[in-house]
Amino acid sequence: MRRITTLLITVAFAATLFAQAPPVSGSWKVVPSPNGGKEADGNVLLATAAISSTDTWAVGAEPNPNQYLTTTLAEHWDGNRWSIVPTPAISAPTVQLNSVAAVNSGNVWAAGYSDDPNCLCGKTVVEHWNGSRWKRLTTPNPGVADYLTGIAATSATDVWVVGYEWISNFVELPLLLHYNGTTWKQFNTSQFHFGQVSSVFARAADDVWAVGWTGQVPNVNALALHWNGTFWKRAAFPTESGGWIVLRSVSGVAGNDIWAVGSYQFFDINGLSLSARSYHWDGLHWKPVRVGLAFYSYLSSVTAKATDDVWAVGEGVVLPKLNELNVTYHWDGSAWSNVPNPDKGVLYGVSALSSSDVWAVGAGFVSPGTYTIRYGVP
Repeated sequence: MRRITTLLITVAFAATLFAQAPPVSGSWKVVPSPNGGKEADGNVLLATAAISSTDTWAVGAEPNPNQYLTTTLAEHWDGNRWSIVPTPAISAPTVQLNSVAAVNSGNVWAAGYSDDPNCLCGKTVVEHWNGSRWKRLTTPNPGVADYLTGIAATSATDVWVVGYEWISNFVELPLLLHYNGTTWKQFNTSQFHFGQVSSVFARAADDVWAVGWTGQVPNVNALALHWNGTFWKRAAFPTESGGWIVLRSVSGVAGNDIWAVGSYQFFDINGLSLSARSYHWDGLHWKPVRVGLAFYSYLSSVTAKATDDVWAVGEGVVLPKLNELNVTYHWDGSAWSNVPNPDKGVLYGVSALSSSDVWAVGAGFVSPGTYTIRYGVP
């Protein structure tokens, strides 16, 4: 999951160029988490949702029967330890949960897909935690194959799931679905012709953001969609010449305070390269905000708790170190700063209760299996 990156400028100059703001005062620590299946390899946590200090969820996949064929995995933090909570059995060669959203302790939602590596035949998966057990919902599958990557909910009757659908073997469309507690509604995205929605954030029933990308390489553009309670509207997004922007995650605290993260991607002599990007919505425009990660880098997840308290996780070179690190970054209202973590696993999801209680989840590379770290202030 890491590689030594060829540096194109001197370390001394680069260290000045990418100087970081002073980090926050706490620290990250590894918290043991269990593995499902018969082996640790193949266990991964892809998303997390924190409700309280004694109530946090993480979802992903566990090997079944091996690391290449998986089933759903859900884990719960009760204030003392992580434990696996059974999820409904799904008959498919591989199944995973990509996203989780929590309204309260008795109303938690997870989304993902089931698939068969031998065909283009993915099916949507949505599960609901009612306070005592997980139950799978009947969900639409409008395409030849359908995959869910994100979920958000403001109540049991206001749930959004996003992803992508293949309407043929050659055309992939963003997928937007809404659940009102009884029925599902699909929204038309045929105008984008090709693309995916990676993440969705619902601040209120009439204020929802979905982000991803649209187009085909090299003519790819960032996709940012806003729901105002009546219809979806695409918001103009910054562009960069020579490459394209892929958005991976969105979160926010107010109608004029929304964050999106991802990467700027381009081809160089080494092939496809990535550079981490973050963007802020001020109520009128999306504007780029410098992250400070150098060279091969990306941000995979973001969570916002306050205007001066935003967290993002990903991977990249934090100078003056020359190797890639799995990074945790904090926005203090004026700048992003790297907050060093144990760097013993790849990080895919982050959620925060406050500036002094944050979770990040993923998969270990020092020791295979699920990986969870927690940030706290002594």
